[in-house]
Amino acid sequence: MALWSKVTSVVLVLVIGAMMSVLYVIGQGSLLRREIDEYPRGSTEISLYDVSEAQTTRVLDILGEFATADEAAIVRVDQELSDADGSLTGMRVGVMTGDNAPAPLTLAFLGTTLVDIDQIADLARADPAASIGLDANAADVIHPVPELLFAPRFSVVQLARLVETSGTVNGAYRVSGADEEQLTELLRSLESATGLSSDRMLAPLRGHVTDSGMSARLLQGFVIATALLLLLVLLFEAVRAFRVLGVHLLLGRSRLGFAVVLLRPVVVAIVATIALSMIAVPLMAPGYSVNPTMLAAAWSAAVAGMLLPVGCVAIAALALVAVKPVDAIAGRFSRRILLGVLAGIHAMAMAGFTTTFIFLDGPMKEAGTLAGVSESWAAVADQEILYQTKAGEDEASFTGQSGQYQRDFYDWYTSIADARGVDLVNSQYVDQSVLDVWSGVYESVPERPFWYVVASPNALASQGFEVDASLVERAEAGERVFLIPDSLTGSAQAAVRGWLGEHSDVAYEPAIRTAFFDDRIVTFQNYHPAGALFPWSTNSAGWNGVTDAVILVTTPENMIPFESESLAAVGLDNSYVKLSRGASKSYANQSYLSRFDLDDNGVEFLPVGEFVAGLTKSIQSVLQLFGVVILFLGLFCLLLLTALMRLYSTTYRESMAVKRMLGYSSSSIFAPAFVLVGVVCASAATAAALSSSHSAILGIAAMSAAQLILFVFLARTLSRLQLTIMLKD
Repeated sequence: MALWSKVTSVVLVLVIGAMMSVLYVIGQGSLLRREIDEYPRGSTEISLYDVSEAQTTRVLDILGEFATADEAAIVRVDQELSDADGSLTGMRVGVMTGDNAPAPLTLAFLGTTLVDIDQIADLARADPAASIGLDANAADVIHPVPELLFAPRFSVVQLARLVETSGTVNGAYRVSGADEEQLTELLRSLESATGLSSDRMLAPLRGHVTDSGMSARLLQGFVIATALLLLLVLLFEAVRAFRVLGVHLLLGRSRLGFAVVLLRPVVVAIVATIALSMIAVPLMAPGYSVNPTMLAAAWSAAVAGMLLPVGCVAIAALALVAVKPVDAIAGRFSRRILLGVLAGIHAMAMAGFTTTFIFLDGPMKEAGTLAGVSESWAAVADQEILYQTKAGEDEASFTGQSGQYQRDFYDWYTSIADARGVDLVNSQYVDQSVLDVWSGVYESVPERPFWYVVASPNALASQGFEVDASLVERAEAGERVFLIPDSLTGSAQAAVRGWLGEHSDVAYEPAIRTAFFDDRIVTFQNYHPAGALFPWSTNSAGWNGVTDAVILVTTPENMIPFESESLAAVGLDNSYVKLSRGASKSYANQSYLSRFDLDDNGVEFLPVGEFVAGLTKSIQSVLQLFGVVILFLGLFCLLLLTALMRLYSTTYRESMAVKRMLGYSSSSIFAPAFVLVGVVCASAATAAALSSSHSAILGIAAMSAAQLILFVFLARTLSRLQLTIMLKD
């Protein structure tokens, strides 16, 4: 092997091994998150939600009374979210137990005990701020916890401390060490304190799925690309070594021995990679003991890291072993095998090209939508909508365990609902697919698709839609006031009214109780559609305005949870609150927000024009990234086609020259290659059509056309070249 090939091959093998080790550790991190989320094993889950702060002390007393029983414990696992992107950064475990903690509280992973019952007992006797593993301050850590790179931080604290710092007693609690009688008694006590039934408390609070994220997927793509490059390098060296192999065969040496010698640097690198993986995995798990389980995990990572390089070496060795002695001596090689390999790589490149375009379809649609939105929303470009918020000290609200943040936001909006420049609008186009789903949920379902607009009196008035003052007064008194267009038929109006009544009938006690829930009055009033309303929706059906929408005249007093708990929604489609520039300066500043404990939540309103521009820039960045990948894969496909055509012409040059002399056309001479490329392009087009991806269909059409042009050019050029060479010979 040439020096550059040796160095390149060794580096590629080491890179593959390193990336596979990282991928394995990332996978182990996902398993650890699952173990922590289900900790302790064999426990019974009790869910508390919509429990007010006033009930917190009573609930903790009940839990503490139960946990002090012999070998009983209560555990709650909270997730910590990043303020930057909302990703999972840590898992905090709150534990409450007596002197004799139950055995299931011992948590082990990869053969190493992360937390044992003795440490839990120490935590129960320690100061309230104490923790197992790093929680808030290093000085409070009474026992360290082994770490696993790429996994969220893990800490254990006293349950009361967890409730205090999270700001809510709501959450999923796991009860360990209780028999059926004790569990029934605990539920009965919690029923009296919270008003929740046992059935509701035993129902799961929430569900979630965790995966390895984008980093793992990117690494997987890099591993495949690196292995493909390694295979090409090894095949190139194998073909170059055929003449030397012929000399060795004349001297009576074996093909296998020659292959071993030629590929020895790569084999040595693979062995070294195994050793490095065995070392790297424990290094990526500081604090974990080197035990049989850890070694087995390291060995699994090492094996995973060597599989792809071994496969590449095996293919290169097969090319050397399969060559005939006469061909090796003459420097001839099985171009058919190489043709097959190149054809396979070409097919893989086309598959990657197609897949990239399929994934591009989403950003392309978003770019088109934003272009339409930018044009249709030009009239409200200066209006500001909620752009983003952060968890701040309300992480429990962002993980679904508390509604405090939503209540704070509701209180903030209530204080400014009647102010100048403050509007509330949210629209939804209910299409037939939604109505089909509703048919199994509601007794009364609207007959045809319609626009449903939730709007405040101010928002309607700003668009020239004046609502009768008596209706506004009724809405402010807590009545749900709906305006139904008289363009609907009698049966259609009845169906819509039936659905609106069902939609407003909330069966549970809301976290934000408005005046509506005192009497639950729903009022309907017909109106004659005149001018079009701007729906504040990116749905293309509303770009020219909406004339016959079903409208809810909403006020803070007549909201149900669907509206009151959605006031903090962000984005063009989801946001509710709309502010003029002056209103934003007056009511969205830190000083005013602090009155409602929102100053730590990073509440940020952004003009619609900048919002659309920012989203467009983000989409453009994504499109540019996809463009680079598509350009690379496109050029790669064309280069592979060129190599395939040249190799084909070299392999069959004699027959090609004869056919050329006999008057055969270039396309007929290269018919097998044309069929191969055609089948690959047809398969790619079929996959694009089945995925219903317009981007993929257009991309494959363009690539097929480019490959056809290149094919015709190369067929003519190479067929003439082979004829010229034969005549010279």
